[in-house]
Amino acid sequence: MATRSLVWFRSDLRTVDNASLAAAAAERCAGGVVGLYVISPGDWKRHEVSPNRVAYILGSLAELSGHLAKLNIPLLIRTAATPAKVAGVVAQVAKEVEAENVHAGIEYEINEAARDAATATALGKQGGKLQLHHDQVILTPGTVLTGSDKPYTVFTPFKNNWFKVLAASGGVRTLPAVKAQPQTGLVSDAVPEKVAGFEPLCDGSFFAPGQTAAHKRLTEFVQSRLSGYKANRDTPSVPGTSRLSAALASGVISPRVCLQMAAEANGGKLDGGDLGAQTWISELVWREFYKHVLEAFPRVCMNRAFKPGWDRVKWIDNAEWLEAWKRGRTGYPIVDAAQRQLLATGWMHNRLRMITAMFFTKDLLADWRLGESHFMRHLVDGDLSANNGGWQWSAGVGTDAAPYFRIFNPTTQSEKFDPQGTFIRKYVPELAELDAKTIHDPPPLVRMRLNYPMPIVDHGEARERTLKAYKAAAVS
Repeated sequence: MATRSLVWFRSDLRTVDNASLAAAAAERCAGGVVGLYVISPGDWKRHEVSPNRVAYILGSLAELSGHLAKLNIPLLIRTAATPAKVAGVVAQVAKEVEAENVHAGIEYEINEAARDAATATALGKQGGKLQLHHDQVILTPGTVLTGSDKPYTVFTPFKNNWFKVLAASGGVRTLPAVKAQPQTGLVSDAVPEKVAGFEPLCDGSFFAPGQTAAHKRLTEFVQSRLSGYKANRDTPSVPGTSRLSAALASGVISPRVCLQMAAEANGGKLDGGDLGAQTWISELVWREFYKHVLEAFPRVCMNRAFKPGWDRVKWIDNAEWLEAWKRGRTGYPIVDAAQRQLLATGWMHNRLRMITAMFFTKDLLADWRLGESHFMRHLVDGDLSANNGGWQWSAGVGTDAAPYFRIFNPTTQSEKFDPQGTFIRKYVPELAELDAKTIHDPPPLVRMRLNYPMPIVDHGEARERTLKAYKAAAVS
């Protein structure tokens, strides 16, 4: 009989509403429950995990260790030299602590599935078992299907059925709090403050790590900004969004808790009611949609377009344009402000993600995969399903029903969503003196005086070039 249960924390760095932790505690092993986190720099490099996100993860782990200690659960920290060694490390820890069952939350990416299969094999050889739990999503991938039992490829019908399936399952339900466990006799390991090769690229103050900060942010958002979410979410100069993306990406807060609190604030309604609440709930469903797509169509994990035909687009490979876009020196103020926000904070407002990704793929006709990679290398909330889904949406090669000729005009977008130029002034300070009209597209002489570049491409010409490239790909 097993002495202890082992919880392998991955993308679920929390004690509140954690399915793996709850399952381990329910086993009631006499030796208690032990937590494990495996630091795998090789995995981080392979998946282009941002150093900013690594810092957030380490900070969240440190707080998690404290919360677990209150439950008499030690947190062990181990390092796997290469991705291939992760399975052996987990199996060895299970053997050391005399745990038969290892509980973990499912991660849906291809490499992660292969890692878990290898871990299950390694544990099986010593009489153990890997118990996986669906905990990144509210509804398990494969449970929201079309009338012909196929995965959805368009969001709106997915959302409509998602609400029906959730209602039929009894609605959103969070797990009871885990109670203090029997003493294990083991001592927690110290969580490292940094990992070599993953030094943060920004100061990290934009997002406080840990579940305490995440729950506080959720409460403040629901109480003071949820009702205005619909009106304010597209204005980057206004704190109108929840800024919970980092917490959700690393599992510091559960999507069930988020949905439950939003529904309670909306009189129990998930679809309908307050416009702000229902819009934010819809964004939670968007997150679910991309997770379901990733699981059902694994090619999106493999640098391939969701719509395979668009792999034929002839992208332009221009190193100077790519560098100008990365540094925020394209000559389009709203694009440059967005890119500089990313460099300065490790985060970018969602409307700006669409604008700058659309500029990258449609104005520069650059391969969306290069932009996706750049985001992942900087984002504190970098998540493959959401980042990939967003980039493919902007490039017109993904699940969205809108055709490829949806092309944003960056100047028009700037005038619409940053009308006074407030956001631009913050992140492109050389333009701070300009008035609300001029700042969106300064005249050449003003640009020269302020040492601000001319646009690297003409939007009108770029639009025509892109349309031709997509049309050629469509008929080839």
